Amino acid sequence: MSQTGVVGQEIGHTIRQLIPSELLPVFFVITFFGGVGFLLVAFTLDYWFLDAKRGAHSLGVAVAGAGLVVALKAFFGEPRPSVDVAAIPASGFAFPSGHATMSTVAYGLLAYDLRKSTWRVRFAAAAVVVSLISLSRVVLGVHYVRDVVAGVLFGSLFLLGGLSLTKHVPRKAFWLAAAVGTVALAVSGGSGDGLAVFGASVGGALTWELLDGYPSVGSRRGRAVLVVGVLPLLAVVGYVATRLSPPPVAVVILAGVVTSAILSAPKLVKRVA
Repeated sequence: MSQTGVVGQEIGHTIRQLIPSELLPVFFVITFFGGVGFLLVAFTLDYWFLDAKRGAHSLGVAVAGAGLVVALKAFFGEPRPSVDVAAIPASGFAFPSGHATMSTVAYGLLAYDLRKSTWRVRFAAAAVVVSLISLSRVVLGVHYVRDVVAGVLFGSLFLLGGLSLTKHVPRKAFWLAAAVGTVALAVSGGSGDGLAVFGASVGGALTWELLDGYPSVGSRRGRAVLVVGVLPLLAVVGYVATRLSPPPVAVVILAGVVTSAILSAPKLVKRVA
């Protein structure tokens, strides 16, 4: 291991030593808010109920960010810390941290988009959230310090580039996701994560092309159907695609169905509710 790697490992060990074991449950909760699943659900709800344009754009950028993580992890191929120090199960490569990268993209995007308070307050709040999520990955023993620092850097650069390229146009965001998803599929050699992000990105891009305008569901019944019926069903489909290792073609199709259903569900529900 390089001198830098040894130093980073020692810093991670020191951080874990400083955190009382009684606080580990707190970090279990904190790390949850940086997971891809939670962030996609948050942007889905924004798209369905609050601001369809903002939510759709955020979904596209988030899927593109997930593709970036898959590509970078596969390219660098760095192992995680020993399972002896891990407080939670974690698989796959370590560098960069997916939680740090995705939380930087997602919360940075929220800070940029929301018009509450001043931009300094919004970005300061986002920085605190990202820092806590990144710290949680080190405390829980599933990443080195270098992994989370790199994740924040990669996420920041990607967010700046993504905003510049998409200019808050959902269609551009989904085609950016499709492009990054294709790269992720190639770089990862057709891994399960690569197949999933490819399917999700292409499914989102193609579905958006077929949609006519921004959907809205005003009735309580329609909203209830989306939250109680559609969202749990999509969570199950996503779980099958990413956790149960179905055949490669099935992974692509199921992941594509999830993003396609997210985008089209409001219109379908509005017709029947």
